[in-house]
Amino acid sequence: MLFYVQVDGDIIRDVIQYEHEGYQPVELPTPLPIGINAGFYRLQDGVPVLDQALKDEADKASRPIEYVELEQRLATSEAETAQLKVESNANQLALMELHMMLLSVLPDES
Repeated sequence: MLFYVQVDGDIIRDVIQYEHEGYQPVELPTPLPIGINAGFYRLQDGVPVLDQALKDEADKASRPIEYVELEQRLATSEAETAQLKVESNANQLALMELHMMLLSVLPDES
């Protein structure tokens, strides 16, 4: 089917069904992919091709602020958990060393 495509380089910005200034005619297979106007499809040899990196970037940019804040809190929590694991391991090692030291200085009961 004949569509008119607005491109930025090879990135599809808009697809319409009527002739309009700045749009180029392209024969595209239907149905058109969902999100073809979202800026993450590239026009390659007359075929719309999903660019996953562009899609991931667009998805990240369109996330609600609450999601971004939650993601930041999760990252902070994960960092704190990792630090606690390091400290716990250090404490366990110190406890084992103390135990070994006590065993070496206590009189043998045999």
